[in-house]
Amino acid sequence: MYGLIDCNNFFVSCERVFNPALNGHPVVVLSNNDGCVIARSNEAKALGIPMGCPAFQIKDHTDPRQVVQLSARHIVYADLSHRIMSIMGSEVEGLEVYSVDEAFFRTPYDDVDQNHQFLARLVTKVHRCVGVPVSIGFAPSRSLAKIASHIAKKDPRITDGVYWLVRPEAIDIILRRTPIADVWGIGRRLTASLLGKGIDTAYKFAHMPSGMVRALYSVTVERTQRELRGEDCQVVNPVTIAHRSLMTSRTFGHVLTDRCQVQDAIVHFAQATAKRLRDEHQVAAAVMTYVRGDRFREDLPYYSNSCEMRLRTPSSSTMTLVHYALVAFNAIFRDGFGYRKAGVMVSELSPDSSVQLNVWDTEDHGKQRALMQAIDGINQRYSAHVVQLAPEAGEQSWSPNQSRLAPRSKTLRIYTGQIYDTDASEDCCDTSNDKTPHTHHSV
Repeated sequence: MYGLIDCNNFFVSCERVFNPALNGHPVVVLSNNDGCVIARSNEAKALGIPMGCPAFQIKDHTDPRQVVQLSARHIVYADLSHRIMSIMGSEVEGLEVYSVDEAFFRTPYDDVDQNHQFLARLVTKVHRCVGVPVSIGFAPSRSLAKIASHIAKKDPRITDGVYWLVRPEAIDIILRRTPIADVWGIGRRLTASLLGKGIDTAYKFAHMPSGMVRALYSVTVERTQRELRGEDCQVVNPVTIAHRSLMTSRTFGHVLTDRCQVQDAIVHFAQATAKRLRDEHQVAAAVMTYVRGDRFREDLPYYSNSCEMRLRTPSSSTMTLVHYALVAFNAIFRDGFGYRKAGVMVSELSPDSSVQLNVWDTEDHGKQRALMQAIDGINQRYSAHVVQLAPEAGEQSWSPNQSRLAPRSKTLRIYTGQIYDTDASEDCCDTSNDKTPHTHHSV
């Protein structure tokens, strides 16, 4: 059978790991520039705050002073996600990471009770070692496992965090209660089409004639239907699919008019894009830089433009991509305008194992690759930004608004489920006299 682990209110739970005083209080995490709600605690959901609610509209649902509003810290969330997935990978087979807070896996036993007991212990282990509550559902197919994990998370009668769907009669009952819009893989347009045909529950969809589903929609939709019938036919991550292009962009916290400030943002975006290319073992043959103003500002004229540069030889070198991104930026930047957003995109990607060299290119690509490997190794070992280009080392005046960031002066040490605050100056690497297994979380 297949299982799905799902982290409960993941971003909020991560914030509570570092600040246990948030437990029991309504908490929401906001998107970039503190724009809208992207995560809610159960207490915030009970107040009626919807997902995607703009921050300024929280007052329409409740007193904003009752709700703790926090800026997102995606680096912290990614780190805790990696820790959870590492624990899962060491305990189960065939782990397929589906998102930052979800992963499919194969259950270790054929017996339902054995699986239930094993996964209940795993839920406890993840919460003890990382501090994030999780729920697990398992069933004969991934789609049913996703429904089961949703029940495990929402049903207050489930105290161990595990729910399973195996018996056909139980599956039929749950599918009758599941709206068609809640089925994994059924989007808004497909939901509207099915509702127009009277298909409003997962049960009705599962019992539609398969030939009709394939004729009206596609083979992928038919696979979803077969999954609801208990057949294993979904493919989540069989191979790594290469991107055709990669982009890094950001909306600035405020309108920028200074050339150097916008240029620093371009350097940061190009550097991040180059790192993503190397992580995917790809190279790019073209670099595009774009800038955009704020169309809502009446005191500044609106301006938007882009420029694409072709590389002599496809590359993933930070220095090369930054160079071409800045050449494109210098070609489109205009004084006298206000800039609110910018980005760097690379395209015409290909594997780095099959780079077509250019006889007129004098750059030593072998040395470039060796240098990038050394820099990536240092940054991976110590910190993501230990070694970086000089223009990015200054103050990032282009950064998004994050006025509600949680304090960063604490390091949390977790021992067997208990959380202790310690000063950040403490040497967290000195564990020579400490025999208790633990995990360090540095913010």
